[in-house]
Amino acid sequence: MMRQRVTFLILVLLMLFCLTSSLTIEEQVPALIRLHILANSDSPEDQILKYKVRDQIVKAMQEKFAYSQNLSESREILLENLPELEHEAEVVLREAGSTYNVKAVYGQFSFPTKYYGNFTLPAGRYEAVRLVMGEGAGANWWCVLFPPLCFVDGGNNAAYLEENIAKELKTVKHQSKIVKIKPAFKVVEMWQDTLAKIANK
Repeated sequence: MMRQRVTFLILVLLMLFCLTSSLTIEEQVPALIRLHILANSDSPEDQILKYKVRDQIVKAMQEKFAYSQNLSESREILLENLPELEHEAEVVLREAGSTYNVKAVYGQFSFPTKYYGNFTLPAGRYEAVRLVMGEGAGANWWCVLFPPLCFVDGGNNAAYLEENIAKELKTVKHQSKIVKIKPAFKVVEMWQDTLAKIANK
């Protein structure tokens, strides 16, 4: 009988551990949108094409983002202009004699830790528009579309990014990727009740 009780307690403890480990999530990344351009390959020709496409995309998007005031507006602008982004990139490629296909995709993508001077963008999943040329197997280029870091002077990038991300996090906290799920409290109560019943027997 005692062995059964011990086995039962171990099972309950394992269940509690699994629930709290798998269902307790706490992750936070800055509220921003990134532009991610992937070259077909690492060949010099494909990398040159990547930078030509970058220059055209940044130029095309600068005017559209001129009056964007927040993350939501920037998201709407990008979603409305995904076909145009593909078209702009295709024009550059065709003029250069390339037949690569181009695909613009908006979603959540994983990024490694990046540094802007003293400011650090932590690794994590960020909203981004990903522009893939051909196989998309080459070295990539990225920048921050919102806050509009792609369009400011490089020497002021770190300060600009830090100031605007801090402001954005204050005004639209709900748009940061902050998730806290802790459904294990009921299991804890059941565990405590079980211990109490055993102690009273």
